[in-house]
Amino acid sequence: MTPMQHRAVLVCILCVLAVLLTFGITTTLLKKGGEEPAPSVSESVADPTPGEDLSGHYQIDNASTALLTETADAGTDYLNDTLFLGDSNTVRLYNNGLISLQQFCAKEGIGTQVALNEGIVTFKKDSNHYTIPQAVAMMKPRRVVMTFGTNDTGMEVSDFIAHYTALIQAIQQSYPYTDIIVNTVPPVPADHSNYPHMDQAKIDDFNMALLDLCEQLGVRFLNSAEALKGSDGYGIADYYTSGDIHLKSAGLKAVLNYLRTHALQTEDRRPDTNNIPTRTMEYVSNPSSAVAAPSSEAVSSSESQAESASSSESSSSESTSEEKKFEARYRVDKNGGGTLSVGNDTGNSSVTYTVTDPDKSITVTAVPAEGHVFVKWSDGLTSKTRTDTDFKQNLDVTAVFGTASVHITSEGKGAVGSSYTFKAALSGKYAKTENLRWYANGQEVTQAAGKSSITVVVDSSMVNASYKIHAVVTYNDCKVSSNTLTITIGSGVTSESGSTSSSSSSHAGPSGSTSSSSSSASSGSSSHSTSSSSSASSSTSSGSSKAESESESKAESKSEAASEPKAEPKAESKSEASASKEAESKAE
Repeated sequence: MTPMQHRAVLVCILCVLAVLLTFGITTTLLKKGGEEPAPSVSESVADPTPGEDLSGHYQIDNASTALLTETADAGTDYLNDTLFLGDSNTVRLYNNGLISLQQFCAKEGIGTQVALNEGIVTFKKDSNHYTIPQAVAMMKPRRVVMTFGTNDTGMEVSDFIAHYTALIQAIQQSYPYTDIIVNTVPPVPADHSNYPHMDQAKIDDFNMALLDLCEQLGVRFLNSAEALKGSDGYGIADYYTSGDIHLKSAGLKAVLNYLRTHALQTEDRRPDTNNIPTRTMEYVSNPSSAVAAPSSEAVSSSESQAESASSSESSSSESTSEEKKFEARYRVDKNGGGTLSVGNDTGNSSVTYTVTDPDKSITVTAVPAEGHVFVKWSDGLTSKTRTDTDFKQNLDVTAVFGTASVHITSEGKGAVGSSYTFKAALSGKYAKTENLRWYANGQEVTQAAGKSSITVVVDSSMVNASYKIHAVVTYNDCKVSSNTLTITIGSGVTSESGSTSSSSSSHAGPSGSTSSSSSSASSGSSSHSTSSSSSASSSTSSGSSKAESESESKAESKSEAASEPKAEPKAESKSEASASKEAESKAE
Protein backbone atom coordinates (compact mmCIF):
# COMPACT_ATOMS: atom_id res chain seq x y z
CA MET A 1 0.00 0.00 0.00
CA THR A 2 1.18 3.44 -0.78
CA PRO A 3 1.72 5.99 1.99
CA MET A 4 -1.35 7.84 0.81
CA GLN A 5 -3.50 4.70 1.21
CA HIS A 6 -2.15 4.12 4.74
CA ARG A 7 -3.18 7.59 5.76
CA ALA A 8 -6.67 7.09 4.30
CA VAL A 9 -7.18 3.86 6.26
CA LEU A 10 -5.98 5.54 9.47
CA VAL A 11 -8.46 8.40 9.02
CA CYS A 12 -11.32 5.94 8.49
CA ILE A 13 -10.42 4.05 11.67
CA LEU A 14 -10.35 7.30 13.69
CA CYS A 15 -13.74 8.33 12.32
CA VAL A 16 -15.28 4.99 13.30
CA LEU A 17 -13.83 5.31 16.82
CA ALA A 18 -15.21 8.84 17.10
CA VAL A 19 -18.70 7.68 16.08
CA LEU A 20 -18.62 4.80 18.58
CA LEU A 21 -17.41 7.11 21.38
CA THR A 22 -20.10 9.68 20.63
CA PHE A 23 -22.79 7.00 20.60
CA GLY A 24 -21.64 5.58 23.95
CA ILE A 25 -21.55 8.97 25.67
CA THR A 26 -24.96 9.93 24.32
CA THR A 27 -26.54 6.66 25.48
CA THR A 28 -25.08 7.07 28.98
CA LEU A 29 -26.36 10.62 29.32
CA LEU A 30 -29.82 9.68 28.11
CA LYS A 31 -30.06 6.89 30.68
CA LYS A 32 -28.92 9.23 33.44
CA GLY A 33 -31.34 11.92 32.28
CA GLY A 34 -34.25 9.50 32.49
CA GLU A 35 -33.46 8.80 36.13
CA GLU A 36 -32.81 12.44 37.24
CA PRO A 37 -34.25 15.08 34.89
CA ALA A 38 -32.40 18.37 34.87
CA PRO A 39 -34.27 20.99 36.89
CA SER A 40 -35.97 23.82 35.05
CA VAL A 41 -35.54 27.42 36.14
CA SER A 42 -38.99 27.52 37.75
CA GLU A 43 -38.51 24.20 39.55
CA SER A 44 -35.18 25.21 41.05
CA VAL A 45 -36.90 27.50 43.58
CA ALA A 46 -40.13 25.58 44.17
CA ASP A 47 -41.10 23.38 47.10
CA PRO A 48 -38.23 24.21 49.48
CA THR A 49 -37.64 22.12 52.55
CA PRO A 50 -40.22 23.14 55.18
CA GLY A 51 -38.69 25.58 57.64
CA GLU A 52 -35.77 26.31 55.34
CA ASP A 53 -34.19 29.73 55.80
CA LEU A 54 -35.58 31.92 53.01
CA SER A 55 -34.11 35.19 54.21
CA GLY A 56 -32.11 35.61 51.03
CA HIS A 57 -34.73 34.49 48.55
CA TYR A 58 -36.93 37.59 48.42
CA GLN A 59 -35.13 40.31 46.48
CA ILE A 60 -36.91 43.60 45.70
CA ASP A 61 -35.40 46.36 43.58
CA ASN A 62 -35.52 49.34 45.94
CA ALA A 63 -34.78 51.67 43.03
CA SER A 64 -37.96 50.67 41.19
CA THR A 65 -40.18 53.59 40.22
CA ALA A 66 -43.25 51.52 41.10
CA LEU A 67 -42.17 50.87 44.70
CA LEU A 68 -43.85 52.98 47.39
CA THR A 69 -41.17 54.27 49.74
CA GLU A 70 -41.49 55.43 53.33
CA THR A 71 -43.39 58.67 53.96
CA ALA A 72 -44.81 60.58 56.88
CA ASP A 73 -47.88 58.98 58.43
CA ALA A 74 -50.81 59.83 56.14
CA GLY A 75 -53.29 59.24 58.96
CA THR A 76 -56.77 57.76 59.11
CA ASP A 77 -58.11 60.05 56.39
CA TYR A 78 -55.84 58.27 53.94
CA LEU A 79 -57.35 54.92 54.94
CA ASN A 80 -60.88 56.32 54.83
CA ASP A 81 -60.38 57.30 51.17
CA THR A 82 -59.14 53.81 50.28
CA LEU A 83 -61.16 50.87 48.91
CA PHE A 84 -59.64 47.49 49.81
CA LEU A 85 -59.96 44.65 47.28
CA GLY A 86 -58.97 41.08 48.05
CA ASP A 87 -59.66 37.74 49.66
CA SER A 88 -60.04 36.48 53.24
CA ASN A 89 -57.31 38.67 54.73
CA THR A 90 -59.13 41.72 53.37
CA VAL A 91 -62.41 40.44 54.83
CA ARG A 92 -60.62 40.14 58.17
CA LEU A 93 -59.84 43.86 58.12
CA TYR A 94 -63.59 44.36 58.30
CA ASN A 95 -64.25 41.51 60.73
CA ASN A 96 -61.74 43.03 63.16
CA GLY A 97 -63.37 46.45 63.00
CA LEU A 98 -60.42 48.08 61.22
CA ILE A 99 -62.36 49.23 58.16
CA SER A 100 -66.04 49.78 57.38
CA LEU A 101 -68.28 47.79 55.07
CA GLN A 102 -68.14 50.69 52.61
CA GLN A 103 -64.34 50.34 52.43
CA PHE A 104 -63.95 46.88 50.95
CA CYS A 105 -64.97 44.52 48.16
CA ALA A 106 -63.67 41.07 48.98
CA LYS A 107 -64.64 37.50 49.70
CA GLU A 108 -63.01 34.48 51.32
CA GLY A 109 -61.42 31.91 49.03
CA ILE A 110 -61.31 33.97 45.83
CA GLY A 111 -58.40 34.48 43.46
CA THR A 112 -57.71 36.81 40.58
CA GLN A 113 -59.96 34.95 38.13
CA VAL A 114 -63.02 35.05 40.39
CA ALA A 115 -62.39 38.70 41.23
CA LEU A 116 -62.41 39.54 37.53
CA ASN A 117 -65.33 37.45 36.33
CA GLU A 118 -67.81 36.71 39.13
CA GLY A 119 -70.39 38.99 40.72
CA ILE A 120 -69.52 39.02 44.41
CA VAL A 121 -70.40 42.62 45.38
CA THR A 122 -73.91 43.78 46.30
CA PHE A 123 -75.51 47.08 47.22
CA LYS A 124 -78.62 48.15 49.09
CA LYS A 125 -81.87 48.35 47.11
CA ASP A 126 -80.16 46.56 44.22
CA SER A 127 -80.68 42.85 43.54
CA ASN A 128 -77.76 42.64 41.09
CA HIS A 129 -74.35 41.15 41.84
CA TYR A 130 -71.32 43.02 40.48
CA THR A 131 -67.77 42.06 39.67
CA ILE A 132 -65.01 43.90 41.48
CA PRO A 133 -64.16 46.12 38.47
CA GLN A 134 -67.84 47.02 38.10
CA ALA A 135 -68.13 47.77 41.82
CA VAL A 136 -65.06 50.03 41.72
CA ALA A 137 -66.69 52.13 39.00
CA MET A 138 -69.84 52.48 41.11
CA MET A 139 -68.04 53.31 44.38
CA LYS A 140 -65.64 55.88 42.84
CA PRO A 141 -62.79 55.42 45.34
CA ARG A 142 -59.86 57.79 45.72
CA ARG A 143 -57.56 54.77 45.54
CA VAL A 144 -57.74 50.97 45.68
CA VAL A 145 -55.40 48.55 47.42
CA MET A 146 -55.40 45.10 45.84
CA THR A 147 -54.34 42.05 47.87
CA PHE A 148 -54.75 38.83 45.89
CA GLY A 149 -52.68 35.70 45.42
CA THR A 150 -53.05 33.53 48.50
CA ASN A 151 -55.62 31.40 46.68
CA ASP A 152 -53.64 31.40 43.41
CA THR A 153 -50.48 29.59 44.56
CA GLY A 154 -51.41 26.52 42.53
CA MET A 155 -50.67 28.54 39.37
CA GLU A 156 -47.39 29.07 37.64
CA VAL A 157 -45.98 32.55 38.14
CA SER A 158 -46.61 33.48 34.52
CA ASP A 159 -50.29 32.46 34.72
CA PHE A 160 -50.77 34.36 37.96
CA ILE A 161 -49.30 37.52 36.45
CA ALA A 162 -51.48 37.14 33.35
CA HIS A 163 -54.67 36.95 35.43
CA TYR A 164 -53.56 39.81 37.70
CA THR A 165 -52.80 41.94 34.63
CA ALA A 166 -56.29 41.33 33.26
CA LEU A 167 -57.84 42.33 36.62
CA ILE A 168 -55.86 45.57 36.87
CA GLN A 169 -56.63 46.51 33.29
CA ALA A 170 -60.33 45.84 33.84
CA ILE A 171 -60.33 48.23 36.81
CA GLN A 172 -58.41 50.85 34.83
CA GLN A 173 -60.91 50.60 32.01
CA SER A 174 -63.92 50.57 34.32
CA TYR A 175 -62.85 53.57 36.42
CA PRO A 176 -59.66 55.30 35.17
CA TYR A 177 -59.76 57.99 37.87
CA THR A 178 -58.63 55.85 40.81
CA ASP A 179 -55.05 55.26 41.96
CA ILE A 180 -54.19 51.55 41.94
CA ILE A 181 -51.87 50.10 44.58
CA VAL A 182 -50.90 46.42 44.29
CA ASN A 183 -50.11 44.98 47.70
CA THR A 184 -47.86 41.96 48.18
CA VAL A 185 -49.32 38.51 48.70
CA PRO A 186 -49.08 38.12 52.50
CA PRO A 187 -46.31 35.75 53.62
CA VAL A 188 -47.12 32.61 55.57
CA PRO A 189 -45.52 31.65 58.90
CA ALA A 190 -43.03 28.82 59.12
CA ASP A 191 -45.70 26.81 60.94
CA HIS A 192 -48.54 26.63 58.44
CA SER A 193 -49.43 23.03 59.22
CA ASN A 194 -53.14 23.60 58.56
CA TYR A 195 -52.19 24.56 54.99
CA PRO A 196 -49.18 22.28 54.33
CA HIS A 197 -49.10 22.92 50.58
CA MET A 198 -48.56 26.67 50.90
CA ASP A 199 -45.10 27.57 49.60
CA GLN A 200 -43.41 30.73 50.87
CA ALA A 201 -40.80 30.64 48.11
CA LYS A 202 -43.62 30.60 45.55
CA ILE A 203 -45.23 33.58 47.27
CA ASP A 204 -41.91 35.42 47.10
CA ASP A 205 -41.75 34.68 43.38
CA PHE A 206 -45.29 36.03 42.98
CA ASN A 207 -44.38 39.26 44.75
CA MET A 208 -41.15 39.84 42.82
CA ALA A 209 -43.10 39.35 39.60
CA LEU A 210 -45.81 41.75 40.81
CA LEU A 211 -43.25 44.54 41.13
CA ASP A 212 -42.28 44.04 37.48
CA LEU A 213 -45.96 44.05 36.55
CA CYS A 214 -46.54 47.35 38.35
CA GLU A 215 -43.68 48.95 36.45
CA GLN A 216 -45.15 47.80 33.14
CA LEU A 217 -48.72 48.98 33.89
CA GLY A 218 -47.77 52.23 35.60
CA VAL A 219 -49.38 51.37 38.96
CA ARG A 220 -47.75 51.34 42.39
CA PHE A 221 -46.40 48.47 44.48
CA LEU A 222 -46.84 48.23 48.28
CA ASN A 223 -44.19 45.98 49.80
CA SER A 224 -46.07 45.28 53.03
CA ALA A 225 -44.46 41.83 53.15
CA GLU A 226 -41.40 43.43 54.72
CA ALA A 227 -43.54 44.49 57.68
CA LEU A 228 -44.87 40.95 58.16
CA LYS A 229 -41.70 38.92 57.63
CA GLY A 230 -39.24 37.71 60.21
CA SER A 231 -35.50 37.22 59.80
CA ASP A 232 -36.06 33.69 58.41
CA GLY A 233 -38.08 34.96 55.44
CA TYR A 234 -41.40 33.65 56.79
CA GLY A 235 -44.28 35.53 58.38
CA ILE A 236 -43.81 36.59 62.02
CA ALA A 237 -45.58 33.92 64.11
CA ASP A 238 -47.29 36.44 66.43
CA TYR A 239 -49.22 37.83 63.47
CA TYR A 240 -50.95 34.50 62.74
CA THR A 241 -53.11 31.93 64.47
CA SER A 242 -51.03 28.85 65.26
CA GLY A 243 -50.69 26.66 62.17
CA ASP A 244 -52.75 29.07 60.08
CA ILE A 245 -51.99 31.43 57.18
CA HIS A 246 -54.57 34.13 57.99
CA LEU A 247 -53.52 37.33 59.71
CA LYS A 248 -54.70 38.14 63.23
CA SER A 249 -55.59 41.65 64.33
CA ALA A 250 -51.96 42.49 65.14
CA GLY A 251 -50.83 41.50 61.65
CA LEU A 252 -53.67 43.38 59.98
CA LYS A 253 -52.81 46.51 61.94
CA ALA A 254 -49.17 46.16 60.89
CA VAL A 255 -50.29 46.16 57.24
CA LEU A 256 -52.48 49.24 57.71
CA ASN A 257 -49.69 51.08 59.50
CA TYR A 258 -47.32 50.21 56.66
CA LEU A 259 -49.86 51.51 54.15
CA ARG A 260 -50.19 54.81 56.06
CA THR A 261 -46.42 55.27 56.22
CA HIS A 262 -45.84 54.38 52.56
CA ALA A 263 -48.54 56.63 51.17
CA LEU A 264 -49.28 57.52 47.58
CA GLN A 265 -50.19 61.21 47.53
CA THR A 266 -51.51 62.35 44.15
CA GLU A 267 -54.00 64.82 42.83
CA ASP A 268 -57.60 63.68 43.13
CA ARG A 269 -58.63 62.98 39.53
CA ARG A 270 -62.22 61.93 40.20
CA PRO A 271 -64.76 64.06 38.29
CA ASP A 272 -67.35 63.60 41.06
CA THR A 273 -68.27 61.50 44.10
CA ASN A 274 -72.04 61.63 43.71
CA ASN A 275 -74.60 58.82 43.80
CA ILE A 276 -72.30 56.28 45.43
CA PRO A 277 -74.39 53.23 46.47
CA THR A 278 -74.29 51.74 49.95
CA ARG A 279 -72.64 48.34 50.30
CA THR A 280 -74.32 45.28 51.77
CA MET A 281 -72.82 41.98 52.80
CA GLU A 282 -72.83 39.50 49.94
CA TYR A 283 -72.72 36.50 52.30
CA VAL A 284 -76.08 34.77 52.49
CA SER A 285 -75.37 31.96 54.97
CA ASN A 286 -75.68 34.06 58.10
CA PRO A 287 -75.52 37.81 58.78
CA SER A 288 -72.86 37.09 61.40
CA SER A 289 -70.77 34.76 59.25
CA ALA A 290 -67.03 34.98 59.64
CA VAL A 291 -63.97 33.46 57.99
CA ALA A 292 -64.38 29.69 57.89
CA ALA A 293 -62.01 27.52 59.87
CA PRO A 294 -59.05 26.18 57.87
CA SER A 295 -59.36 22.65 56.53
CA SER A 296 -57.54 20.34 54.14
CA GLU A 297 -60.42 20.74 51.71
CA ALA A 298 -59.87 24.50 51.70
CA VAL A 299 -56.20 23.98 50.91
CA SER A 300 -57.00 21.72 47.99
CA SER A 301 -59.50 24.15 46.57
CA SER A 302 -57.05 27.04 46.89
CA GLU A 303 -54.60 25.18 44.67
CA SER A 304 -57.05 24.95 41.80
CA GLN A 305 -56.93 28.20 39.89
CA ALA A 306 -59.98 27.34 37.86
CA GLU A 307 -62.29 26.60 40.81
CA SER A 308 -65.04 29.12 41.40
CA ALA A 309 -65.92 30.77 44.70
CA SER A 310 -69.23 28.92 44.90
CA SER A 311 -67.57 25.53 44.56
CA SER A 312 -65.07 26.52 47.27
CA GLU A 313 -67.94 27.36 49.59
CA SER A 314 -69.63 24.07 48.72
CA SER A 315 -66.46 22.16 49.59
CA SER A 316 -66.18 23.99 52.90
CA SER A 317 -69.84 23.34 53.64
CA GLU A 318 -69.46 19.61 52.98
CA SER A 319 -66.44 19.45 55.26
CA THR A 320 -68.16 21.13 58.19
CA SER A 321 -71.33 19.14 57.61
CA GLU A 322 -69.37 15.92 58.14
CA GLU A 323 -67.89 17.21 61.39
CA LYS A 324 -71.18 18.70 62.64
CA LYS A 325 -69.23 20.83 65.06
CA PHE A 326 -68.64 24.58 65.00
CA GLU A 327 -66.97 27.09 67.28
CA ALA A 328 -68.65 30.37 68.14
CA ARG A 329 -66.22 32.88 69.61
CA TYR A 330 -67.08 36.37 70.86
CA ARG A 331 -64.38 38.80 71.94
CA VAL A 332 -63.87 42.35 73.12
CA ASP A 333 -61.61 44.45 70.93
CA LYS A 334 -58.04 44.69 72.24
CA ASN A 335 -58.58 48.38 72.96
CA GLY A 336 -61.18 47.38 75.56
CA GLY A 337 -64.01 49.67 76.54
CA GLY A 338 -66.53 47.08 77.67
CA THR A 339 -67.35 43.48 78.47
CA LEU A 340 -69.59 40.65 77.26
CA SER A 341 -72.61 39.24 79.07
CA VAL A 342 -74.39 35.96 78.46
CA GLY A 343 -77.41 35.57 80.71
CA ASN A 344 -76.20 36.01 84.30
CA ASP A 345 -72.59 35.51 83.29
CA THR A 346 -71.21 39.06 83.09
CA GLY A 347 -67.89 40.87 82.86
CA ASN A 348 -66.28 38.62 80.24
CA SER A 349 -63.60 39.70 77.79
CA SER A 350 -64.31 36.66 75.60
CA VAL A 351 -66.71 33.72 75.47
CA THR A 352 -66.42 30.60 73.33
CA TYR A 353 -68.99 27.89 72.59
CA THR A 354 -68.75 24.57 70.81
CA VAL A 355 -71.85 24.19 68.68
CA THR A 356 -72.90 20.61 67.98
CA ASP A 357 -76.46 21.53 67.03
CA PRO A 358 -76.51 23.98 64.09
CA ASP A 359 -79.95 25.21 65.18
CA LYS A 360 -78.70 26.24 68.62
CA SER A 361 -79.16 29.93 69.48
CA ILE A 362 -76.53 31.96 71.31
CA THR A 363 -77.35 35.40 72.69
CA VAL A 364 -74.50 37.71 73.72
CA THR A 365 -74.67 41.34 74.87
CA ALA A 366 -71.84 43.85 74.56
CA VAL A 367 -71.85 46.04 77.69
CA PRO A 368 -69.91 49.31 77.43
CA ALA A 369 -67.81 50.44 80.37
CA GLU A 370 -68.26 53.83 82.01
CA GLY A 371 -67.38 56.58 79.55
CA HIS A 372 -67.81 54.30 76.54
CA VAL A 373 -70.49 53.35 74.03
CA PHE A 374 -70.93 50.24 71.93
CA VAL A 375 -70.01 50.93 68.28
CA LYS A 376 -70.52 47.67 66.38
CA TRP A 377 -69.64 44.01 66.05
CA SER A 378 -66.80 43.29 63.65
CA ASP A 379 -69.21 41.70 61.16
CA GLY A 380 -71.19 44.92 60.89
CA LEU A 381 -74.08 44.35 63.31
CA THR A 382 -74.79 47.48 65.35
CA SER A 383 -77.17 46.02 67.94
CA LYS A 384 -75.32 45.46 71.20
CA THR A 385 -77.35 42.32 71.87
CA ARG A 386 -77.05 39.70 69.15
CA THR A 387 -78.56 36.24 68.72
CA ASP A 388 -76.79 33.82 66.38
CA THR A 389 -78.36 30.61 65.08
CA ASP A 390 -78.46 28.45 61.95
CA PHE A 391 -74.71 27.82 62.13
CA LYS A 392 -73.09 26.80 58.86
CA GLN A 393 -69.49 27.58 59.78
CA ASN A 394 -67.32 28.85 62.62
CA LEU A 395 -68.10 32.28 64.02
CA ASP A 396 -65.47 34.69 65.33
CA VAL A 397 -66.64 38.23 66.03
CA THR A 398 -65.31 41.15 68.04
CA ALA A 399 -67.24 43.80 69.96
CA VAL A 400 -65.91 47.29 69.26
CA PHE A 401 -66.38 50.13 71.76
CA GLY A 402 -65.60 53.84 71.61
CA THR A 403 -65.04 56.55 74.19
CA ALA A 404 -67.68 59.20 74.82
CA SER A 405 -68.17 61.72 77.61
CA VAL A 406 -70.05 64.91 78.36
CA HIS A 407 -69.28 67.49 81.06
CA ILE A 408 -71.56 70.42 81.82
CA THR A 409 -70.86 73.81 83.44
CA SER A 410 -72.99 76.79 84.34
CA GLU A 411 -72.55 80.51 84.78
CA GLY A 412 -74.93 83.31 85.64
CA LYS A 413 -76.72 85.18 88.45
CA GLY A 414 -79.68 84.21 90.58
CA ALA A 415 -81.35 87.60 90.51
CA VAL A 416 -84.78 87.86 88.95
CA GLY A 417 -84.39 89.02 85.38
CA SER A 418 -80.87 87.60 85.13
CA SER A 419 -80.05 84.28 83.45
CA TYR A 420 -78.13 81.05 83.78
CA THR A 421 -76.21 79.57 80.84
CA PHE A 422 -75.45 75.84 80.81
CA LYS A 423 -72.78 74.49 78.46
CA ALA A 424 -71.91 70.90 77.52
CA ALA A 425 -68.40 69.88 76.50
CA LEU A 426 -68.46 66.67 74.44
CA SER A 427 -65.48 64.35 74.04
CA GLY A 428 -65.04 61.27 71.86
CA LYS A 429 -65.79 60.42 68.24
CA TYR A 430 -69.26 59.08 69.08
CA ALA A 431 -70.38 61.94 71.32
CA LYS A 432 -72.26 64.21 68.93
CA THR A 433 -74.22 67.35 69.66
CA GLU A 434 -77.27 66.18 67.74
CA ASN A 435 -77.55 63.24 70.16
CA LEU A 436 -77.38 65.47 73.26
CA ARG A 437 -80.36 65.75 75.62
CA TRP A 438 -80.84 67.95 78.72
CA TYR A 439 -82.71 66.99 81.89
CA ALA A 440 -83.99 69.03 84.86
CA ASN A 441 -85.18 67.19 87.96
CA GLY A 442 -85.27 63.93 86.01
CA GLN A 443 -87.40 65.18 83.13
CA GLU A 444 -86.17 65.95 79.64
CA VAL A 445 -86.16 69.56 78.47
CA THR A 446 -87.30 68.83 74.94
CA GLN A 447 -86.71 72.35 73.64
CA ALA A 448 -82.98 72.00 74.45
CA ALA A 449 -82.43 68.77 72.49
CA GLY A 450 -79.38 68.84 70.24
CA LYS A 451 -77.95 72.02 71.77
CA SER A 452 -74.58 72.27 73.47
CA SER A 453 -75.50 75.55 75.19
CA ILE A 454 -78.80 76.66 76.73
CA THR A 455 -79.77 79.84 78.57
CA VAL A 456 -82.51 80.08 81.22
CA VAL A 457 -83.96 83.41 82.37
CA VAL A 458 -84.66 83.61 86.12
CA ASP A 459 -88.19 84.83 86.93
CA SER A 460 -90.07 85.32 90.18
CA SER A 461 -91.72 81.89 90.05
CA MET A 462 -88.30 80.25 90.35
CA VAL A 463 -87.34 81.82 93.70
CA ASN A 464 -86.77 79.35 96.58
CA ALA A 465 -86.61 76.35 94.22
CA SER A 466 -83.88 73.76 93.48
CA TYR A 467 -83.10 72.23 90.12
CA LYS A 468 -80.87 69.27 89.27
CA ILE A 469 -79.45 69.65 85.78
CA HIS A 470 -77.60 67.01 83.78
CA ALA A 471 -77.09 66.08 80.13
CA VAL A 472 -77.07 62.74 78.32
CA VAL A 473 -75.47 61.82 74.99
CA THR A 474 -76.63 58.66 73.20
CA TYR A 475 -75.15 56.35 70.57
CA ASN A 476 -76.47 52.94 69.48
CA ASP A 477 -78.96 52.91 72.38
CA CYS A 478 -76.10 53.51 74.83
CA LYS A 479 -76.42 56.54 77.08
CA VAL A 480 -73.57 58.42 78.71
CA SER A 481 -74.52 60.92 81.41
CA SER A 482 -72.72 64.07 82.47
CA ASN A 483 -72.00 65.36 85.94
CA THR A 484 -75.02 66.84 87.75
CA LEU A 485 -75.37 70.51 88.66
CA THR A 486 -77.74 71.40 91.50
CA ILE A 487 -79.00 74.98 91.25
CA THR A 488 -80.87 76.50 94.20
CA ILE A 489 -82.48 79.90 93.69
CA GLY A 490 -83.28 81.64 96.98
CA SER A 491 -83.07 84.94 98.76
CA GLY A 492 -80.25 86.00 100.98
CA VAL A 493 -76.86 84.45 100.13
CA THR A 494 -75.17 83.11 97.00
CA SER A 495 -72.74 80.23 97.63
CA GLU A 496 -70.82 78.11 95.16
CA SER A 497 -68.93 74.85 95.54
CA GLY A 498 -65.98 73.88 93.41
CA SER A 499 -65.79 70.06 93.47
CA THR A 500 -66.74 69.16 89.91
CA SER A 501 -66.88 65.47 88.98
CA SER A 502 -67.78 64.02 85.61
CA SER A 503 -69.91 60.92 85.87
CA SER A 504 -70.38 58.93 82.67
CA SER A 505 -72.68 55.99 82.49
CA SER A 506 -73.66 53.48 79.87
CA HIS A 507 -77.00 52.88 81.52
CA ALA A 508 -80.15 54.34 80.09
CA GLY A 509 -81.40 57.34 81.98
CA PRO A 510 -82.06 57.96 85.67
CA SER A 511 -82.49 54.90 87.84
CA GLY A 512 -85.10 56.39 90.13
CA SER A 513 -83.21 56.79 93.41
CA THR A 514 -82.61 60.12 95.09
CA SER A 515 -79.06 61.44 94.85
CA SER A 516 -77.20 61.32 98.14
CA SER A 517 -75.33 64.45 97.16
CA SER A 518 -77.89 67.23 96.95
CA SER A 519 -77.39 70.97 96.78
CA SER A 520 -75.74 70.92 100.18
CA ALA A 521 -73.68 67.77 99.65
CA SER A 522 -70.91 69.17 97.52
CA SER A 523 -67.49 69.53 99.07
CA GLY A 524 -66.83 73.22 98.86
CA SER A 525 -63.41 74.21 97.78
CA SER A 526 -64.27 77.87 97.87
CA SER A 527 -67.19 80.05 98.93
CA HIS A 528 -68.21 83.67 98.94
CA SER A 529 -71.32 85.58 99.99
CA THR A 530 -72.98 88.73 98.77
CA SER A 531 -76.08 90.58 99.85
CA SER A 532 -78.92 90.94 97.39
CA SER A 533 -82.68 90.93 97.35
CA SER A 534 -82.60 87.69 95.37
CA SER A 535 -79.63 85.34 95.19
CA ALA A 536 -78.71 81.86 94.05
CA SER A 537 -76.54 78.99 95.21
CA SER A 538 -75.11 76.43 92.80
CA SER A 539 -73.17 73.27 93.43
CA THR A 540 -71.72 70.47 91.34
CA SER A 541 -72.76 66.98 92.28
CA SER A 542 -70.66 63.94 91.45
CA GLY A 543 -73.62 61.62 91.34
CA SER A 544 -74.31 59.77 88.07
CA SER A 545 -77.62 59.58 86.28
CA LYS A 546 -78.37 56.37 88.16
CA ALA A 547 -78.49 58.43 91.32
CA GLU A 548 -81.09 60.77 89.89
CA SER A 549 -84.66 60.58 91.13
CA GLU A 550 -87.48 59.90 88.73
CA SER A 551 -89.94 60.05 91.63
CA GLU A 552 -89.17 63.66 92.39
CA SER A 553 -91.77 66.36 91.86
CA LYS A 554 -93.21 66.50 88.34
CA ALA A 555 -92.56 70.22 88.18
CA GLU A 556 -91.64 71.31 84.71
CA SER A 557 -88.04 72.42 84.17
CA LYS A 558 -87.17 76.11 84.25
CA SER A 559 -84.06 75.24 82.26
CA GLU A 560 -85.60 75.73 78.86
CA ALA A 561 -83.60 77.08 75.92
CA ALA A 562 -83.20 80.84 75.62
CA SER A 563 -85.42 80.83 72.56
CA GLU A 564 -88.46 80.05 74.79
CA PRO A 565 -87.90 81.75 78.15
CA LYS A 566 -91.39 83.24 78.28
CA ALA A 567 -93.26 79.99 77.87
CA GLU A 568 -91.68 78.38 80.91
CA PRO A 569 -93.30 80.30 83.80
CA LYS A 570 -96.77 79.35 82.51
CA ALA A 571 -95.84 75.69 82.49
CA GLU A 572 -94.42 75.98 85.97
CA SER A 573 -97.49 77.68 87.41
CA LYS A 574 -99.58 74.63 86.60
CA SER A 575 -97.51 72.37 88.81
CA GLU A 576 -96.68 74.74 91.68
CA ALA A 577 -99.23 76.37 93.99
CA SER A 578 -96.67 78.82 95.26
CA ALA A 579 -92.93 79.37 95.58
CA SER A 580 -93.01 78.12 99.18
CA LYS A 581 -94.71 74.84 98.23
CA GLU A 582 -92.16 74.31 95.53
CA ALA A 583 -89.32 74.80 97.97
CA GLU A 584 -90.86 72.20 100.31
CA SER A 585 -91.37 69.67 97.56
CA LYS A 586 -87.77 70.06 96.42
CA ALA A 587 -86.26 69.73 99.88
CA GLU A 588 -83.72 66.96 100.06
